[in-house]
Amino acid sequence: MALLFDRLKGSVAGSTCRGSWWRGLLVVAWDGTGLAVADAAETAGFFGRKVSCHGPGSYPALKLSALVECGTRALIDVVFGPHDMPEPEQNTVLCRSLRPGMLLLADRASDGYPLLCKAVATGADVLWRIQNNRTLAVLRTLPDGSYLSIVADVRGRDRLRYWARHPPRGPAPGRRHHCPGH
Repeated sequence: MALLFDRLKGSVAGSTCRGSWWRGLLVVAWDGTGLAVADAAETAGFFGRKVSCHGPGSYPALKLSALVECGTRALIDVVFGPHDMPEPEQNTVLCRSLRPGMLLLADRASDGYPLLCKAVATGADVLWRIQNNRTLAVLRTLPDGSYLSIVADVRGRDRLRYWARHPPRGPAPGRRHHCPGH
């Protein structure tokens, strides 16, 4: 099955396929889900069983994350593992299939500076939803009420927050914050 998938996976959208393109970028998204798998000793040993307040689940479960072409829903890449494998860990592997010319839509389960850096390093553009408990330094408020900010590692974020509260006289800081190595 893995060999067959490797032959068939990938983008299939033509240039006129509605919903697949935005301003010349192929729109893709990644997301994760859990699936029940056959109740056999081998699968239970590898994937494990979800545990709730009622005890272990009746079937072993796996975590699957997929990179999907939005307009066609074609599978570009898939990663699966034990049910407790974190989605960001799987999405890190999916970065292997991102490339320049793609616009990645990432949900808040993808939140995290290292994963964002890895996705950006592929050359793909990203539209990243972040968790609602994340506060970003407001660098400039726009006419529609939205604002510009920079996502940074913890140290950079703290410096930005300080700068936003105590702006220097003159233009914004000239140094751009980049992901390590870029």
